[in-house]
Amino acid sequence: MKPFCEVMVKNIFPAIRALIAKELMDNLHHTQNETATLMCITQPAISQYSRELRGKKVVILNSNAQVASIIKESAKTLAKQKEQKNTGIMCNICREIRKEGLLCKLHKEIAPSLKTCDLCMSTGCLC
Repeated sequence: MKPFCEVMVKNIFPAIRALIAKELMDNLHHTQNETATLMCITQPAISQYSRELRGKKVVILNSNAQVASIIKESAKTLAKQKEQKNTGIMCNICREIRKEGLLCKLHKEIAPSLKTCDLCMSTGCLC
């Protein structure tokens, strides 16, 4: 069985990065290089996100208005930073995705045997 953290890292984090990159470039008018610097990733990675070669699970994130709103706000937060620092953006988005049940939906698609699992929704999870 794949733990939900593995599903998050492999499927959801790239989609989050793709949506943040898109927001930074399309709506906040940053170049690929500026976006890469703000996100602490490489410009080629940004190029792959913009060409939709990475982060293909964006549909599941965009389907939820609350998650989509947090991602847009996160891009604005990154754009306003004067220095690169860990602001917990990915952790905040991850918590919201779990709270909204999107991770459970994806996890159950990947591993149908988990139809009764609710581990990622439990309060005992520390991540």
